[in-house]
Amino acid sequence: MRMHKTGTLSAIDGMDNPDRVRILGIVDKLRELGISEGLSLPQLVVVGDQSSGKSSVLEGLTGLSFPVASDLCTRFATQIVLRRTPAAEESVKVSIIPGPTTLDDEEAKDHLLEFEKTFEKIDFDREIFSKILDDAAECMGLPRSTDDSIENLEKRFSDDILKIELCGPEHHHLSVVDVPGLFHNPTKYQTAEDKVIIRDLILQYITDRRTIILAVMDARNNLANQEVFNMARAADPEGQRTAGIITKCDALQPGDEDSVMKIAQNEVDRLTHGWFAVKNRSTQDIKDGVTIEERHKSEKKFFTTAPWNQLRKDRVGIEPLKTFLGQLLYTHVRREFPSLVRDIESVCSSTQKELEALGPPRGTLGEQRLYLTRKSIAYEKSVEAALRGNYATNLPAKDPSKLRMHIRMLNNGFSDRLKAEGHTRAFRTVDDKHDEEFPADDQYENIYDWIRRFYLDSRGAELPGTLNPSVLENLFREQSTKWAKVAFNYLEDVEKAVLAYNDAIFSELIPEEDVRQKLRTRLDSESQETIASARRHLKEILSDERDGILQTENHYFSDTLNSIREDRVSQRLQSEAFSGHNTLYNVDLSSIMRTVHLSNEDQSVYEIHDTLKTYYKVAIKRFVDNVIMQVVERHFLRDGGSIKKFSPEFVNLLDDADLSYIAGENYSTASARVDIKNKIERFQKALELAHGTGI
Repeated sequence: MRMHKTGTLSAIDGMDNPDRVRILGIVDKLRELGISEGLSLPQLVVVGDQSSGKSSVLEGLTGLSFPVASDLCTRFATQIVLRRTPAAEESVKVSIIPGPTTLDDEEAKDHLLEFEKTFEKIDFDREIFSKILDDAAECMGLPRSTDDSIENLEKRFSDDILKIELCGPEHHHLSVVDVPGLFHNPTKYQTAEDKVIIRDLILQYITDRRTIILAVMDARNNLANQEVFNMARAADPEGQRTAGIITKCDALQPGDEDSVMKIAQNEVDRLTHGWFAVKNRSTQDIKDGVTIEERHKSEKKFFTTAPWNQLRKDRVGIEPLKTFLGQLLYTHVRREFPSLVRDIESVCSSTQKELEALGPPRGTLGEQRLYLTRKSIAYEKSVEAALRGNYATNLPAKDPSKLRMHIRMLNNGFSDRLKAEGHTRAFRTVDDKHDEEFPADDQYENIYDWIRRFYLDSRGAELPGTLNPSVLENLFREQSTKWAKVAFNYLEDVEKAVLAYNDAIFSELIPEEDVRQKLRTRLDSESQETIASARRHLKEILSDERDGILQTENHYFSDTLNSIREDRVSQRLQSEAFSGHNTLYNVDLSSIMRTVHLSNEDQSVYEIHDTLKTYYKVAIKRFVDNVIMQVVERHFLRDGGSIKKFSPEFVNLLDDADLSYIAGENYSTASARVDIKNKIERFQKALELAHGTGI
């Protein structure tokens, strides 16, 4: 450890001045509020081995008659508070401060808080104290000291704190916490598991930066072999939070005093707050009936003998120790209090955020309906913005919340895919080349061959050179066979885009997972009806396009068909007589006529091809627009569509049972809300107390 001079804290005039009593009293009230679950409080904590004399030190400080070997049955921490009061108010008050694991259980907490006992100081003897320890243990769910069957206990230690408040005119205000003593040799009553638990409990206290460690050392044992001091060194390497207390100096063998004297004079393990030496009652003294007053007299006499009379008078004996600790605690509290207030404020703020994260309370039907109504209004606003393309600027490029963008991309993809994959066979140009507008599939025959075969196979009662009316209809149906697959795939993609949008927006609007899941389940079931309706409508549009007669009033059809006919004649003429610009060359007229007028079969094949191609281009554009407008926009995106199912109207139509099922708080949420509100209440009270100190 770093070299330090011994601290010089000592008694001062007016030890129990009003300001000191008030501030230390506030810290005790803060501990009673249970705020130590979320932050640490300034405190003095006594630690030591079971055989170190720790209980005897506390006995000397407090005047309490501790049960002999009480460490053997102590499975919880004990806070001892001394208060200076008039003789008429002299008493001993006993209570339990619920620990962190109990604060969230109202029934268990109330059970512990009911443990309140008050005694006259004169009646609070060793037998009563022993019974109090047993009763407190039983109240905490722990075994009594007389219980034999403790090997298979479910609960062996408790984080609840037994508080003993001593009031009387002889006390200076002081508060110390006593933790179970560390033992080394496991027994039937103290197992190896218990040793680990106690060690962890001690570490929990001494690693707290607001804890002053009062480390008790048995003078007979080498300091390096005392585990508690090794733990204290690790927790406080600079020795700034540790004060040493040496016991059993009177039990040393002659010649061993010198090494202990050096420790007491702060020359070995140097601590900021130095060392104290005390002489306690031995077990035999207690059996012989030596009183606390006689103990104090014996101690004063002992430290007047050599070599102990070489130690500073303010560093030997229980009274200087008590005065020092009282002033140390007061100084420590004043130093730590500003940061403590900041920590309380921070916990208040974070706990309030935890409550807000649970959302508005939903305990009553009115609260549930109001909650869902507000959420539905927010949802509608989000949907309207998304469909208009009004996105937040910080959204990633492909964020699912950009609904209109995704729909537009799907629309474009649907149109492009239908053009590329919707036809069964690729159309040809007038010069009998593959039309690049229609990708070819090598597995199918040439479209002219297909039309010729179909034309020949469909001949009926029509005159030669004329066309069976059903030929074009049947060819168009086969040519558009793939439309259904492409269109239904597009519809599935739209469903996924809407689902992804809802996943994103509901996660943002409704953080309560159970509410979100139940609401989505209800909305999804209603949306399935809308989606089924959309599929039926798509089938109707497909049927209108493919199963009925072929018709259009779009002038594009006639204009384009006439243009193709002219181009086809022009192409044939160019091969015989014309090179362009209506320039007539000297050619055989009969040859020209043979070129223009094809055979009935060839003429029919080309005419069917050109008519089918022209109508197909008109129909595919019309189909794409109809699917987008009549199916997707109507059934998914407009009022009544699947994206707009969650609305105030939907909420208003929910019956009470459905409303409660969807929006009612589950047990865990309701319990969490109660726990958080209780925590907020405690910490707000703590904050009011803290602000009242004026520090």
